[in-house]
Amino acid sequence: MSSEKLIYLNGEFVPEADACISIFDRGFLYGDGVFETMRSYRGRIFSLNAHMQRLRCSAESIKLRLSHSERELANICNELLARNEVSDAILRISVTRGITAGGIGTAKAGEPTVAAYIRPPMPVPAGAENEGVSAIVSSIRKTPSSVLDARIKSMNFLNMILARSEAEEAGAFEAILLDQTGCITEASTANIFFARDGRLFTPGCESDILLGITRAAVLELSADQGIECTEAAIPASEIKNFQECFLTNSGVELLPVTRIDDVPVGDGRPGNIYRELHRAYREAVLKAV
Repeated sequence: MSSEKLIYLNGEFVPEADACISIFDRGFLYGDGVFETMRSYRGRIFSLNAHMQRLRCSAESIKLRLSHSERELANICNELLARNEVSDAILRISVTRGITAGGIGTAKAGEPTVAAYIRPPMPVPAGAENEGVSAIVSSIRKTPSSVLDARIKSMNFLNMILARSEAEEAGAFEAILLDQTGCITEASTANIFFARDGRLFTPGCESDILLGITRAAVLELSADQGIECTEAAIPASEIKNFQECFLTNSGVELLPVTRIDDVPVGDGRPGNIYRELHRAYREAVLKAV
């Protein structure tokens, strides 16, 4: 990947050092915007159409008028990848409500700001696929959907940031957030799955979760593999009864969690269901690209 990366910003591909956004942009002022993070393999972005559809749905949910169609946004992502001459990368596209004329009202917002950039795939701790990572159950609770719909992938990330900071202070890789009733929702940047007795369990749509693209792929793959998955509320007290745990998102794919609050999950090693689904996911990715 070239050290002089190109950034897409409002219709132009410019060097990273020249990509500047106004301090009056509502994304900077209020976190007023939506985004998608994707991963490319062999020069193609996995599940690109699904990401663009979710971006559009997120924008519509916050009444943000997109200036591009899903196809146009997808073309921007593909061209950014091609212009930077990379094949394996993380790509993020962000859309804000643009420059404000003052105040938080949306009526006088300007044209949306559209920006996209690439970076190398996210590094995970050495040996994580074979040894797993650790997590904590955070004291920070997930914002309920009655306050802000969890299906919106918005730039308002402060509760997730605080939860991840808490994990870092505890020496853990990730933080698991609970809802207001004490049930598991998701990790700070990933959906979460558990396994017991050959079955999968994951918080359902009613659990204030982002409907992850990788989560959807895992649900489909588990069905293909004949692994039953229950999507329902999971009380935090149930964690000790599970034999496996893993995280899912576009960057880390599937990542095993082998300790939660410094207590081993199962036998403290990545489990067979994780291994089987991660292998199937990698095969699906390579087949798709």
